[in-house]
Amino acid sequence: MLEARRRAIGRLLMPDRSLLEEIAWFNRLRFLAVIGMALMTIFSGTIFGPNVRPLPFWLLMASTLGLNLVYVSGYSKLPKDAPQKLRRHVGLQIALDLLVLTFLLHFSGGVTNPLVLFFLFHTFIASLLLSGRAAVLVAIISLGLIALLGFGEYAGLFAHVPIAVGLMDFNQVDVIELCMWMGTLGMALLLSVYFISTLLRQVSAQEEDLVGMNMQLARSEKLASVGTLAAGVSHEINNPIGVIASKVKILRYRIADQDPPEALLLELDTIDKHVGRVSTITEGLLTFSRESKFELQPLMANDLVKEAADLVKVPYERAQIELRQRLSPQNPVVKGSANHLLQVLVNVLLNAKDASAPGTEVQISSEEAKDSLVLRVRDQGTGIPAEDLQQIFDPFFTTKDVGHGTGLGLAISHRLVERHGGRIEVQSEPGEGTEFSIRLPLQSSGKF
Repeated sequence: MLEARRRAIGRLLMPDRSLLEEIAWFNRLRFLAVIGMALMTIFSGTIFGPNVRPLPFWLLMASTLGLNLVYVSGYSKLPKDAPQKLRRHVGLQIALDLLVLTFLLHFSGGVTNPLVLFFLFHTFIASLLLSGRAAVLVAIISLGLIALLGFGEYAGLFAHVPIAVGLMDFNQVDVIELCMWMGTLGMALLLSVYFISTLLRQVSAQEEDLVGMNMQLARSEKLASVGTLAAGVSHEINNPIGVIASKVKILRYRIADQDPPEALLLELDTIDKHVGRVSTITEGLLTFSRESKFELQPLMANDLVKEAADLVKVPYERAQIELRQRLSPQNPVVKGSANHLLQVLVNVLLNAKDASAPGTEVQISSEEAKDSLVLRVRDQGTGIPAEDLQQIFDPFFTTKDVGHGTGLGLAISHRLVERHGGRIEVQSEPGEGTEFSIRLPLQSSGKF
């Protein structure tokens, strides 16, 4: 059961395939089709018989290869934020593929060629890349082309080229049998659209459930970190509250003794100072715990590091571990979601604390490396065994004792860093400590 959950969440935490990636896959698939056409052309005499001439096949193969090279060369210019334009582009590719397939069939047995079933493939592609309605349209167009080819050859409008591996003998077929054959193909096309569309709807619903589960897991992991921080913050807050309570008593005595206003103002200034300290502590904790949208904004890297260090200050002090900051003098700017990056840093810092012994130190630093910001967290702990390094980003994998870790922190952190277009890496040697490196793309301008 646990292994099944790990696999499900693991798939969820991987990056989603975009429509652009699907188009790239479609283009690669067409190269395989070109290779298949080349093999079919070379062995056309053996496969289809002596009636099939190879020249039209070579021309169709060259046309398909040329079109695909145009698609591939123009791939980088496709709009990345205009889904409708991308879908029209896919629709154009499918339409041209259907025409090529129709001509291919015309020169090799027409509707009797088993390759006529490849029309089904394009309805699948339309269902996957476009929509159910688009798939129905592709099925109707495919059936129209098949009918045009079949009845055109039957009526003598187009020359019929008999082949050795035909699904039926075209010369022995009457119009009723041909209509039945067309109807069967049409039903196969439409049923394929129905089943694929239904399957995709079910998968989409499951993906929505998994996305909701992912959000709940990320939320629960953050709350676990908040619980760790709050346990120390309660002690940190007690000190200024004690000072405030003491000053309130002193003020009562001074008012009763009718002390001058100047003396009272000094006590009030002290109270105000400690109220501000409590407010700063609680505000930071509340900001961190609050759920926020994933919105990318320019962020100062050093400010992010300082805020994360402030959040974990008390747990580090209670564990008697020193947290050192080594900040870049340039204070580089990244484009990110502050709350989500804080979640990553706090999680890595708390892991570093848990791996460290009292009296040691953890260092967090920021630096520029070419076009990236690198945030490093290095501890002097026991290190991570080589066999565990390959699994630390897997969901539910943890080396902590039961009740001291969910095994989700690093998996969620890995996902959050990837959503920022970055990556998180780890280097560790047993007995020599561990270093986590978080690489994020720099803001292009470097300024707000």
